[in-house]
Formats: sequence, C-alpha cells, structure tokens
Amino acid sequence: MKIYFAGPLFTPYTRQFISEHAQILRDNDIEPFVPHENFRPDVSPRMVESLIRKSLLTRESLETKPITELVADLVLKGQIGRAELGLSPVTSEVIFEKDLDGLTQANAVIALLDGTQVDDGTACEIGIFYGLLRKDPSKKGIIGLMTDFRALRRADNGYGINLFVLGIIEECGVILDDFDDVVKQLKVWDAEL
Repeated sequence: MKIYFAGPLFTPYTRQFISEHAQILRDNDIEPFVPHENFRPDVSPRMVESLIRKSLLTRESLETKPITELVADLVLKGQIGRAELGLSPVTSEVIFEKDLDGLTQANAVIALLDGTQVDDGTACEIGIFYGLLRKDPSKKGIIGLMTDFRALRRADNGYGINLFVLGIIEECGVILDDFDDVVKQLKVWDAEL
C-alpha cells in the first residue's frame, strides 16, 4: 500500500515528526511518500569533502545524522545554496509535479492536521486526493492525524478546523489521534486492495 503523508514542512520538529512516523509505516510494510524526503539532495563524496573544507560539516557531524539530512539542513538555513552544490533549484513547478505524482500513486493520505488551522498545502493535497478518489477505486481514503490537544478538546465541534476540509475527510476517511490506530486503519484498507 502506498501512502501520501501530508503536513506542514516548515519546522524541523514537524519534519522530524513526519519522518519518524513514516518510518513506522515502513516498519509495517506500508510505503509512504514523504514530500520533504523527496527533495533531499544527492550527496557525493566530493561534495562532502568540499563542505568539510568550508567548515560547514565536520567528520563528527557525519555520525549524527544521514548526510542528506545534514546537507538539506545547510541549504534550509541558508548556509549554502543549491547552486553552489551543483543542485537544480526547487521551484513551484518542480514541487507541484513531484507531489502530484506522489498523490496520484498513493492509495491513501495521512494528513497531519495539528495547529490553529490546517496548513494550506495540506488542505490542497486533501482536496486533490479526494478528487482522485472519486474516480479511482484503488484510492481508499484520507486519515486526518490530530495530536493537537487544543483541537482534540473541540472534537465534538469539528476540531476547530475548516468544515469543508473536515467534510472531505469524513466523507472518505476518519480523524484519529493515535498513530497505532492510523496503522490499523491503513492495514484494513490494504486488505481491501
């Protein structure tokens, strides 16, 4: 089963949360498409040596995280540009095409809904997948993952999220607050494929 894991990707802890939970999916034989992981740079040994010479990396830092994450962090923090690394720019067209392909290939979506409102990109991904689901029986549904206790206190009133977005999720899926339940639901849908 292929999953598109949607969520805001603008803070290191949110990216880490999504990546850690994507690994739980992989450990359960579920294949996630994680947007930010698909834009990690290909890192050559020559690039690593260059970054060490420029004092942007140390040999010790190479033992703390995968090299692709270290280099992606340098780019995100503006310490080095993609062009300096010989990498093509990440444009809206590139992001749209890659993420749309991930949605098109997916059988289900997990959408991280935490925050004061649903991230606009996540809402868009929910809508696009819903449109695909209406015409493709291999698309099983959308799971809204809600771990934000502010919203969970308002579960009886739609979690405080946009009612149109909530309506889409409720039409073809469910909102869950425990990742074990997310995995169980995905396994149910996988058995239906």
